Amino acid sequence: MLEQASIFKKWVPEKLIVPFLGIAMMPYLMVLMIFNMNSTFTASFLDLEVDDLQFLFSLAYATIVCGFFVHERLFHFFNIRNYLLVMTMLNILVLFAMTLTKNTELILILRFIQGPISLFEGVILVPIIISRIKHENAKLIAYSMFYCVILCGDKITTLMVKFAIQNYNYNMIIYTIMSFHVLSLSIYVLFFNQNRMYPQKPLYQLNLGGVFLMSITLISGAFWLIYGKKYFWFESPLIVISFVTTFIFSGLFIYHQKTSRRPLFHFEILKSKRLVIGLLLFFVFYTLRASMSNIYQIMAVVWKWPWEYVLNIQFYNVAGTVTGVMISFLLVKNKIEFRYIFCLGFLVLSASMLWFSYLFFPDTRTSAVVPVLFLEGVGQGMLFTPLILFIIGSVHPTFSGNAAHAGIAIRFWTTTIAFSIMQNAVLHLTTKHQFLMTKNLDKSSPIFQEQWSALYNKNISSHLANEAELLSFGTLKSRLFNQALLVSNMEIFRVLFVVGLSVAIILILKPLKTKIYNR
Repeated sequence: MLEQASIFKKWVPEKLIVPFLGIAMMPYLMVLMIFNMNSTFTASFLDLEVDDLQFLFSLAYATIVCGFFVHERLFHFFNIRNYLLVMTMLNILVLFAMTLTKNTELILILRFIQGPISLFEGVILVPIIISRIKHENAKLIAYSMFYCVILCGDKITTLMVKFAIQNYNYNMIIYTIMSFHVLSLSIYVLFFNQNRMYPQKPLYQLNLGGVFLMSITLISGAFWLIYGKKYFWFESPLIVISFVTTFIFSGLFIYHQKTSRRPLFHFEILKSKRLVIGLLLFFVFYTLRASMSNIYQIMAVVWKWPWEYVLNIQFYNVAGTVTGVMISFLLVKNKIEFRYIFCLGFLVLSASMLWFSYLFFPDTRTSAVVPVLFLEGVGQGMLFTPLILFIIGSVHPTFSGNAAHAGIAIRFWTTTIAFSIMQNAVLHLTTKHQFLMTKNLDKSSPIFQEQWSALYNKNISSHLANEAELLSFGTLKSRLFNQALLVSNMEIFRVLFVVGLSVAIILILKPLKTKIYNR
């Protein structure tokens, strides 16, 4: 790498570089946060199907995964100033195109394009900022702040989207992001010169065939995982085709990489037990984290909390996340073993899962939910950054890029699989419990007669007899569904508690003795 100070103009004060680069990263972080929005929560007030919104997020993230395979070559081809200017202007054009159409197919195409462009625009700024932080823990500081934003991003962007829709329209969010891009453009023009950060390499032999195979694998895999429930899984030819396509193209990708002279991904790194352990822990972590969508569903469907109220409640989880990130920073800084950090983090997360399972009642108060939301935030904040560092440090620095690729790919799959697990678990258990509750209804039961009489007498005062009967039946059915949903989530969260606790116990009993690189 060339002397990094040479990429900035001579008149630029050293103290202003990091703050202004932080401002320049804002549009990248805003786009990245939109990719991480809570689909269950957001779809309700956008009046969209949860599956469609999740697939939209997964599509964009799949292109980010594929973009990681070529972004380093782009850094070496362009000088940093021209590179950032081109990518930022392309992002502005894509965002502007999104404001001009409501066509679903075109929006999918634009999201497909936006994913890698957003990655290319922002990812180079991270190592530049790290290089300008004059501290022995510069990398840890930068990563902790970056991943803290990622963890909190879904709450922040949900609030922004809700505010824009209530006061303006959805396009206002896009215009806001575009304005930050324009601000970033001005920073790049004023701060950067034409010097290079890396020695120039020609832009060829990018192995785009491998990128194409990977993109088909990820998109088809996301399709059958997300839409399987909607189309009754393998009863639908669409699900069968996407399932088969996933495995065929993943096999072709592996074969292509094994036989390529310049592979995008070195599968030899999977021989590292430490890396495999890190990926498994990442999968468990995201499965536990995916349960939060169930909590927000309960808030809306059963507890009937207004969305504005739920949006405010979420920030207790944000406060916990920030606290957890600070704790993990101090633990890693003081060189505490990763297994102890992971053990503590999973213990906190599993404790929050168990605590949640005792709150699923029809009349739960806010004061009971706030502490456990904070605790869950602490758990995920403690785990995320150390897990990333653990995965990247699992292999020799020569292959750290491939370890990062594995981590990004596993994040895509765990997010998508965890969404599918939660959606299908809720559907299966709720249907089972609702059927049992309906089956056990006995008209001769005093409890049933009391409930029915109260509902019918309330409705008959303002409706005809037939209408009152239908309304009473609908209300009773809704109550049964709510009760079934509560019982189902009680079971799910207790299973998650056992999973989290088991991981913590295994980490204590099985020390990680593998050598750690780049701590």
